[in-house]
Amino acid sequence: MPIRTPNIPIARACGGFTLLELLVVIGVISVLLGLSVGFLGKTNPHMIAASILAGETRAAQVTARAEGLPTEVWVRPGVDGAPGTVQARLLLPVCTFHFEPNEGVLDETLRPALGGEDVPQGRFGHARRNRAGERGPLLRWPVPPSTADLRDGFAVRLDLKLEQRHGGTILQLGPTVSVQLDDELRPRARFRMHTVGGAGATPIAVQSPLPLPLGRWCTLDVVCDTRTAWLTLDDRELARAVAEGTPEQDPAGQFELSPGDSPVPGLVDEVRFLLYSFSPAQDLPRDLQPARVYRLAFDTRGEPTERPEVKFLLPEERP
Repeated sequence: MPIRTPNIPIARACGGFTLLELLVVIGVISVLLGLSVGFLGKTNPHMIAASILAGETRAAQVTARAEGLPTEVWVRPGVDGAPGTVQARLLLPVCTFHFEPNEGVLDETLRPALGGEDVPQGRFGHARRNRAGERGPLLRWPVPPSTADLRDGFAVRLDLKLEQRHGGTILQLGPTVSVQLDDELRPRARFRMHTVGGAGATPIAVQSPLPLPLGRWCTLDVVCDTRTAWLTLDDRELARAVAEGTPEQDPAGQFELSPGDSPVPGLVDEVRFLLYSFSPAQDLPRDLQPARVYRLAFDTRGEPTERPEVKFLLPEERP
């Protein structure tokens, strides 16, 4: 049936246009611009390549700013006649544990088993603390590859308020990573990485020379991006180590927070688990190849830290 539109009076200024007329003009201009860009794109592969690169760069920068973690974009030549590609490494939030009473989950695979005691006055709401004599962790969550595939890297972010100066275990995800505190509250992370061509897994240690603060809330990041592993405290880097390869992951691995036999000496609030993940590769025009492999890197604010000039070659320009 026909759709009736309300009779909305449209005022006309002397010598001007009605709103309806302006909308029509804008629509026509949009169509013409779309046709012109499409026409030029068909005849100018450099324009297409620049557009693809700009889109992936924008995605990486937005992700870096949103999550406060570095990202990158890779530009790679094609092999054996295949087109070159542009691909962004992004961050995929897997889950956030808030510790709020009766908190629901969208997927039962993301429901953790909680221990310890509830503390209503946390940093963002409710927090948790280990009970004396209880050997279980504050949180236990199964992490098979089907739930969180760690091969491209991962990050764990959590909020802590340490109340005593003695050692403990912040988290462990066997055998991928564990993070301990020494008696001075200095964090030390141990990662296990499978290197290219290596036999077995290699342990990587990241030791902070500085302690975590006592008596105030802070945010700790534990990150591995398959090239480096690092720790940050309130967005300030504490320590970094080379960690090239793929994180070792047990199909039956468990994420445990503050195990009872070595508890965190204080409170734990919100815990976030994120994965590094490559976006689908975007094909460049077949008659245009990158001169080499390029890496464009961005810091936690989305600002470039490595941004080489990407050169594309037409068939007659290639060696």
